[in-house]
Amino acid sequence: MNGKPVKHRTASACLLSCTLVIAGCAWFPESTQRAKMNPLPEIDQTLSEAQRRLPATDRWPDPAWWDIFNNPQLQTLIEASLEDNPDLKTATARLSQAQSMVDAQAAELYPTVHANITFNAQRFSANSVQVKFAGENFRHMLINPLILRYHLDFWGRDKAALQASVGRAVAVENELADAKLLLSATVAQAYFDLSESAEKLKLVQQIVQHKEALLKLEQTRLELGLIERSVPLNTGIELNAVREIEAALRAKVDVQRHLLAALAGRGPDWGQSIAVDPSLFPKRLNLPADLPLSLLAHRPDIAAARLHAEAAAEEIKVAETAFYPDVNLIAFTGLHSVSMTDVILQGASLAYAVGPSIEFPIFEGGRLRANLTYQEATYDAAVERYNASLLHAVQEVADALTRRQEAEARLTEQQRSLEAAQSNESLAQTLNRAGLNNRSDLLEARIQVLDQRYHLATLENERFKTAVQLFKALGGGYTENDKL
Repeated sequence: MNGKPVKHRTASACLLSCTLVIAGCAWFPESTQRAKMNPLPEIDQTLSEAQRRLPATDRWPDPAWWDIFNNPQLQTLIEASLEDNPDLKTATARLSQAQSMVDAQAAELYPTVHANITFNAQRFSANSVQVKFAGENFRHMLINPLILRYHLDFWGRDKAALQASVGRAVAVENELADAKLLLSATVAQAYFDLSESAEKLKLVQQIVQHKEALLKLEQTRLELGLIERSVPLNTGIELNAVREIEAALRAKVDVQRHLLAALAGRGPDWGQSIAVDPSLFPKRLNLPADLPLSLLAHRPDIAAARLHAEAAAEEIKVAETAFYPDVNLIAFTGLHSVSMTDVILQGASLAYAVGPSIEFPIFEGGRLRANLTYQEATYDAAVERYNASLLHAVQEVADALTRRQEAEARLTEQQRSLEAAQSNESLAQTLNRAGLNNRSDLLEARIQVLDQRYHLATLENERFKTAVQLFKALGGGYTENDKL
């Protein structure tokens, strides 16, 4: 007779436990389509023309790609920038933050042990229930020198969170490599701009000298009645325009020195000591033979975007585990008493406990679903940023090759124009010696040569900058395997 109620109570308890477990697994929201990573866009046809002009090589750019220009001053500027640039130091600090978060997340895989001491002194109301058991004044002391907590990661939440932290840390490391590449390329281009402006300033100063000599000669000829008054007036207008260009170039040189000093993390005065040394354009620029195939492994921005997407995928797993019961193993041992004397002198104050603690997410007001939806949207955004990085990478390579081809073609034509101007100057000099023309013709021929050199300086700078753009587009010596 008495066995049936006991069995009935046992069955009811089991049924209640199963119900709680089932209820504890909160309902997932309806699954939606996730974003997908695109393959590398087609670039073979775009590269075919460039590969015919540039020989293939098995090597990608070296990490110190700027050494190819054989310019010690450029090397010094880039090394100073990589060491002292404030923005780069900020990126380095972000990397330290990400790495410390990996250590913090890894700690979740291990048990935690701590201790606490609690002492309470209370006075209860004379009319309260507590007075019947403990009196009006009550003291309670807990000394727990050992409290252990261990999260039983049945659903893989801690491991997924650790993988997400590791992925973000490596992504930030790749972002730091991308920042270094961008900084070195910016310094190189700024230095070549400074070289161009300094060269143009020298040419313009020579043009000013020749224009002044020409103006004096024309004024003398005007006084002799050999030319009209409009001739020296026009020359004076041209001289004023050239002097205006000279003033602009002086300011431009100073501004570019200030920029290089700021990139190096220094003040403007430091930039005044920057020497403008001639750079050697590499005799031959090579394209990697496996450029389309290995581009992903040589672009730090692409690697960082992919790692952020993979970390976001792990965060989705973490959000999904929140729908399941969370189990922790908790244990403690210590001394509990209402008297200090009892705690110290009596072994009867010993207390300990060990057992699991299970939390069931029965009703969260939509918080879990909202968090999962948020993580899924974060993943979709990260994937699309990766896809955008792919498109930007292939566009950057294609643009760099196109600009390089354009710069080479324009430079060739400008060199021909300079050769023609030099021939014209030689002819004017020969005629002047033979007395077949006046000195004005010789001065104008020399000014024309200087003007062609002025335009040539612009195109030579573009040639250097397109080489820098190509090195940057190819990843600047970065290799993903070195970062993992």
